Amino acid sequence: MSPSRPAASVIASPRAVRMRTVIGAIVCVALGLGLQLLDRSLVIDLLGSALYVLLVGMLVLLIRPSLAAPAVAAIAFAVAALVELLQLTGIPAAIVDAVPLARLVFGSAFDPMDLVAYLVGAVLLVPIVAVIRRPGASPEGGGGPGIQKTSTPAR
Repeated sequence: MSPSRPAASVIASPRAVRMRTVIGAIVCVALGLGLQLLDRSLVIDLLGSALYVLLVGMLVLLIRPSLAAPAVAAIAFAVAALVELLQLTGIPAAIVDAVPLARLVFGSAFDPMDLVAYLVGAVLLVPIVAVIRRPGASPEGGGGPGIQKTSTPAR
């Protein structure tokens, strides 16, 4: 008899993870666009930057649903930090001049505080990914871990 896998390695099916990830990405985009409607402040900027990392993490998880949460967070942080550091060059400005909507992806100017917000977003991403990957109720009627289907006779 082979030993059972530890509970930490049990994840939802790739399809379930992807479905939840799409919902998470939609929520990130909706919240991010909503923040664009508010007056600009440091808090709004930092929240937007944290959401940026969460969205990148959702895209990473969509591509690789089996990737561990810390790996998803590290990749998302690296991508966001790379885009931020790219702002020190003229490349994002040229892209934004050609396609103004690209400002939502590339930003407008380097801000070291964004790197801090990206780190916060990456830290938040770890438990979010863990929840997304957790097995749960399925349309087929199965329950999560430890949940057993039982029937009780009618009295």
